[in-house]
Order: sequence, then structure tokens, then C-alpha cells
Amino acid sequence: MTAVDFGTGPFPHPVEAGAAALFDDWAAAGRDRSMADGHRDVTGQLLDNWALDAAHHVLDVGCGNGWAVRWMLARGAGAGAGVDVSAAMIARAQGLRDGGRCHFRVASAASLPFAEGAFSHILSVESLYYYPDPAAALAEWARVAAPGARLGVIVDLYRESPATHAWIGALGVPVHLLSEADLPALATAAGWTRATTVRLRDRRPPTPPADFAPSPFWPDYGTYLSHREHGSLALLASR
Repeated sequence: MTAVDFGTGPFPHPVEAGAAALFDDWAAAGRDRSMADGHRDVTGQLLDNWALDAAHHVLDVGCGNGWAVRWMLARGAGAGAGVDVSAAMIARAQGLRDGGRCHFRVASAASLPFAEGAFSHILSVESLYYYPDPAAALAEWARVAAPGARLGVIVDLYRESPATHAWIGALGVPVHLLSEADLPALATAAGWTRATTVRLRDRRPPTPPADFAPSPFWPDYGTYLSHREHGSLALLASR
């Protein structure tokens, strides 16, 4: 895992304040919807490994507008919760929630407002590398996981996907560059078992060249295609 200087300060880490501001801006710009759509296919592939039913209580850490929590409820889970450092994202999630079966809170990934053993399934999509201490976050998730609980973590920015490394500068906040070996090692040290990784590739057609628009995240079409070929990195583990 690449060492990152996250400094000291309130909230409780300045990187969380920076990430909250970044995602508040993205929520204001409506990017929560495009983020949900962009990750939907690979998240669905991960969720296909989980047979959810009414007895299950699910948690999404870094939930954005709550799309994945609502989707897990639609797939059979009985109740769900989501947390995010962005108050604007949580406001969107609360506005779209499904009756009383799901709840959303502003909270740090490493300090969750839930009791021990509260959840049967814990999901985190594209947020682990923002955390000041990913190991502490994984340990906190183990605390709120019930015996036998399932963990699923998805990241697009990882060491073996060089096309995504431009994001490190483009994001404007410090992030960790984790590897395929880092994720299961961190999870195991945090108390998870049977930790393994798999690459998930979006099964939808890529954006055609004529519709591609370069950006700081995708400087050229070849970089975008390389990301699609490498796919998302998923960590799977049990408690």
C-alpha cells in the first residue's frame, strides 16, 4: 500500500473533510446519478454472489445517493443502511429512500454509528482508497458484521490498473493506491476470513469513440479502453 500523508485535523481527519467537500460538489452537479450508473453492472455481478432475503440487514459504506442500498432491498434484503461523509449525498439518499426499510447517516467509514454484529452484508463501492486508514475502516466493518457476514468491496483505482492512475492528481484529494495483494491482506488483518480478489469487467459496450470526451480522468480514448479492459477490482470476504 502506498504511504500517503493525510495530516491531522478535525472531522476527524482532514482528508474526510476534503472528500466530503468533493462529493458535496459532485452531488450538486448531479454526478451521483452518473456514478451510480457507471458502477451498476460490476456491482450487480458482485451482488449475484449474495442470496439476499428478508432476514438480512445490509450496509453500504460510501453510499452516495443510496442506490446500492435500495437495489439490495429490491434483491430481497429486509432492511438496509448507508453512510457517507458527504452531507449532500446523504440528503439525496434520504430523499429517495424506500419507506422505513433503509436509513442513511453522515458518518466516517472508520467510526460507524451501529452496534456490533448489526449487519449480514457489507458493501463498499469505489470509496475504500479515499479513507485515511483503510485497515481501520475494514476493522470497523468487521465490528458491525454478524457472524458469517459477507463483505464486498469494489475499487476502480488500483495499482494494476495503470489507466486509472491519472485520477490521483485529478481528484484533488489524497488517495491510497492499493494493489490486488493489499486488499485481502488488509481484510485478513482486520478480522475477515476467506478474503480474495476478482476482477469484474463491465459487460456493457464501451462509449463509442465519437461520443468520447477527454477529461483529466480520461485524457484519451486509449486510456479509457485500458480501464475497461482491466476492469474493477473486487474484494470478497466473510466474517
